[in-house]
Order: sequence, then structure tokens, then C-alpha cells
Amino acid sequence: MKAKILFIIVFLATSSLFSAVSSIYSDHKSFTVGDILTVIITETSSAKAGASSQTDRSFNHGFNTEAGKGPFDFIPLSGLGASAGNSSKGDANTSREGSLKANMTVRIVSIDDNGNLVIQGTKSVLINGEEEITSLEGTVRSQDVSANNTVSSTNIADAKIEYKGKGVVAEASKVGLITRIFNFLF
Repeated sequence: MKAKILFIIVFLATSSLFSAVSSIYSDHKSFTVGDILTVIITETSSAKAGASSQTDRSFNHGFNTEAGKGPFDFIPLSGLGASAGNSSKGDANTSREGSLKANMTVRIVSIDDNGNLVIQGTKSVLINGEEEITSLEGTVRSQDVSANNTVSSTNIADAKIEYKGKGVVAEASKVGLITRIFNFLF
């Protein structure tokens, strides 16, 4: 019995020793402000909405009399009637889809009290006179950062990802002033 208790004590002591050793060599990284991470942006979104309505209203009223008979034959045929109708039908549908795939390097700008990494970065690419600007900010848990310092954009809390362009193509895709006035009025 004493040998059994001694074995259990030795087993517990060595298992806690090995667990302490393994936690020393575990793959937890420490981060500091200014460190660089790579964000793999894979964002897609889609939304659809639709509505339809139909109303019908009608009003009919009539009044008729017959010509008089017998001593009342001097009363002519008479009649009175009124009717009105209103009908409307409406359909509306809207649909929007978006997709953004990119890799972007960001900096850790601060570390909050829970050890979460607040990240921020901007990337600007100039192609044939067109500037494409991608900016990103958000908060990442340190355990979501892989061993090669990458994190998926789906693991970013409070993510603000913006992609926009400047140049001739971006200007040509804008709606003109007269069109905007007509859209406002009608």
C-alpha cells in the first residue's frame, strides 16, 4: 500500500514537472508595440432585400326607380349612380455584393489590459496612374496570431477595412452633377 501511495506521489510530481517544462517551451509569443503582423484579408459580403405591396379599393352605389304605373305614370324613369376605384401595386428589390482579398502588413499600435493587440496599417499601390489605398484597423487576440506572424481578417474584432481608389478610372465612375440633381428631385 505504501508503495502504491509513493508511486502516485512520484507520478504527480513528475507530471506537474513536465507540464511546467512544456509550458516554458510552448508556442506563446510575446508582442510589443511597434511589432509587425501580416493580415490575410478575405472578406465577402452580400445582402438582398425585397418588398411588394398591392392595394385595391372600390366604391359603388346606385339608386334606380321604375316609371310610375297606373295613376302615377307621369313619373319618368330615373336613375342615379356613382362609382370610384383605386388600385396600386409596387415592387422593390435591392441586392449588393462585395469581395476583398489581399495581404497587408500592419503595426501593433497598443496592447490593451487583456493582452489584445490593437493593430493599424495603410497600404498604397500606384498602378498606371491609379492609386489604390487599403487601410485597416482593429483588435486581435494574441493567440489568433500564427507562428509566422499572420492573422486572418475574420479574427479581427472591431475591424475597419477600407479600400478605395484615386485616379482617372475612379473619377469616371462618379455620377455627374446633373444626374445627382435629377436623382435628388425625382
